[in-house]
Amino acid sequence: MTAVHAVVTGGASGIGEAVVDRFLTRGLMVTVLDLSAPASARGRAEYLEVDVTDAEAVEAAMAHARARGRVPDVLVTSHGIRGQFVPAVELDPDRVRRVLDVHVVGTLLVASAFARPLLNTGTDGAIVTISSTTAYRGWPKQADYGTAKAAVSQLTQNLAVEWAPGIRVNSVAPGHTLTPMVQEMIDQGYDVSQIEDRSPLGRLCLPDEMARSIEHLALDASFVTGVCLPVDGGWTAVGK
Repeated sequence: MTAVHAVVTGGASGIGEAVVDRFLTRGLMVTVLDLSAPASARGRAEYLEVDVTDAEAVEAAMAHARARGRVPDVLVTSHGIRGQFVPAVELDPDRVRRVLDVHVVGTLLVASAFARPLLNTGTDGAIVTISSTTAYRGWPKQADYGTAKAAVSQLTQNLAVEWAPGIRVNSVAPGHTLTPMVQEMIDQGYDVSQIEDRSPLGRLCLPDEMARSIEHLALDASFVTGVCLPVDGGWTAVGK
């Protein structure tokens, strides 16, 4: 499949921003959906201010993207928000619902709005969702975020089966990546030294490295669907 138009949610910063840059380098048309647009747009990317949990806004944004002249055939759902990072017994239920809404419901709404016209016309496409290494095993203080990301992994498999053979649906599970969100956590006292020490590659991932893995699944891995690829420097491979 040769992709010509990609939609990237959360593409104004972090991993999503790096994905936009990679896609523009490959010559794709790019439409970005985010809560806010950056101060300066990149290349041929068009930025739309959209809350991915708002079904009507998502549908309108996808219609706008199609009106650019090419029906989008690649989607990367890199939007997300932080969890509360507190013990489970201290979680605020309303904030838990928001984390689930953004990550799970938002991913489903965007993926469905993207897929519907492709399914109706029998056109091929590819989706890459964003899970997390916190979706694997148990992590302290991750009962909201880790659960949401595990649900994204499951949703990815469901959609991969349901929308085959025309639309491939895969996911990446980032390890700690040096995005503005993670940098903010570090600035607030979050110690990543244990993560670095435990990881075979011994450091955090850079956003462009994560984007390259997403790019591969979206554009090049033509016989891969329904997988969740850990991109974590070997963190999940460690047996202790």
